Amino acid sequence: MGMFDNLDNQPSKQTPTPQKKGGGDIDWKAELLSWKGALGVVVLLGVGWLIFGGSDPDRNDVVNYSNSNVPIGVSDTLNEEAVNRLGVDLTDNLDPQLIPVVVAEAMKEVTEAGVSEADFIPSLVSKISNKIRDISTIDLNADGLADPILVMPASASSDQEFIQFSIKVPDPAEVSELPPGSDQEAWRDIAENKSIEIMTASATKNAQDELSMQSAPNPQMYNSSPAPYYHYSSPGLGTILLTSMMMSALFSPPMGYGGYYGGPPRNVSTVQSQRSGATSSMASSNPSQNTVKNSKGQSVGQSNFKKVPPKSLNQVKTAQFRSKSNAATTNRSGGFGSAKKSGSSAVQKPRVSAPRRTMPRRRSGGFGRRKR
Repeated sequence: MGMFDNLDNQPSKQTPTPQKKGGGDIDWKAELLSWKGALGVVVLLGVGWLIFGGSDPDRNDVVNYSNSNVPIGVSDTLNEEAVNRLGVDLTDNLDPQLIPVVVAEAMKEVTEAGVSEADFIPSLVSKISNKIRDISTIDLNADGLADPILVMPASASSDQEFIQFSIKVPDPAEVSELPPGSDQEAWRDIAENKSIEIMTASATKNAQDELSMQSAPNPQMYNSSPAPYYHYSSPGLGTILLTSMMMSALFSPPMGYGGYYGGPPRNVSTVQSQRSGATSSMASSNPSQNTVKNSKGQSVGQSNFKKVPPKSLNQVKTAQFRSKSNAATTNRSGGFGSAKKSGSSAVQKPRVSAPRRTMPRRRSGGFGRRKR
């Protein structure tokens, strides 16, 4: 008898194998006791721990709200997606169609005032900026006060017989407060390095010795591509300028003059209520896809607009979004009560003037506090 024989002469015990009960069912109890079943249980426990996070106290804090941490959704607050999709269009704030007429009126008034040739361009840019100030509700930082208007002349050479004006406003992403009007160096730095060019305007002598005015809006600030040109020819203006011998001063101006609006800062609402009176007598400019031509047949196009940095553009969009939301809230009637009235603590923007040969008067304020 071999070493593996049953010494007690008892029948050998066979390892049970899973049997299908009733001809088709598996013995799951036996299957679970096998090594395959044990492995499956371990896997299921691991998946469950990953899903439910075990006993992570941070997760319990997130789902267990109390009176102090219940989230609340508030309407009319900043919506990042809406801001990103919002296009900038300043047409309602300053219509580029009005600018050619404004420039023509400013030229006529300065010429008829009989200023000297040396004072012609400084007086002209000051007059243009003041006239634009009277109709502009551009408020890029949404503080309720119209932004200052900066007008800078540029002309390549006198033989081209045109002058172009760059019309700008301070960049709210770069300028938090404005200098006083007497600090011309600070204003020049803003105009040249910390401003947004919203449009250009030009005056061109054509073959008939007439002056044709043109404006061209910045496509980024007027949400248009390509942006149209706006033309206006002022009857008799060219003759006035030729008679007064101002053409040489107009088409070859001394560089370095910038015009900044004068007078007290104006509320956007005030400009809106008075603008219709200022524009009612203005003639209409004609939109065109073509530029004006000088007496030599050369086209006078817009300047190459400097691209507005994303940071600045997003800040303008955010200000517009908040301004529109606030206006919508203020205009609502009924409800739980009246909208709160803003106090008189609004930050004043400065009163500024064009450079003069006399000592400048002291001016006030800025976007924020007055510089000392």
